[in-house]
Amino acid sequence: MKTLAIVVLLALLPLGCSFSYSSESSWKSSKSSSGSSSGGEDEKEAYRDDVRDFTATWAAETGDVAGFEDGLTTVARRHGITDWEADDATFTAIGAGLKRARVRGAELARYEAILARDEPAKVALLRRGYGS
Repeated sequence: MKTLAIVVLLALLPLGCSFSYSSESSWKSSKSSSGSSSGGEDEKEAYRDDVRDFTATWAAETGDVAGFEDGLTTVARRHGITDWEADDATFTAIGAGLKRARVRGAELARYEAILARDEPAKVALLRRGYGS
């Protein structure tokens, strides 16, 4: 059932449907994509919000890392980001999403190792997002 929920979410992404639980995040995302944004910072904030919300949904529903990376790639592309792994905001937002999903302890350490690939700088960004 959890896998079905993720599949449905990923299927809806190309249609421009928002999977976010936050109406504020959806509003910022649509504002940014409509061109009425005041600049780059609003676009970055919309991206961070969408990554955070996607991560929280994913962590609450499933732990399929391949599915997570595919979904994250889709979210990044919607925001014009072609290399999410090189974007510091991605890892900060992933940490915030894990916190929102109430991931703790050994499970959090496992996600740090897998998602940040044990790279100290990425783990630090993930922890910064988790702590905010």
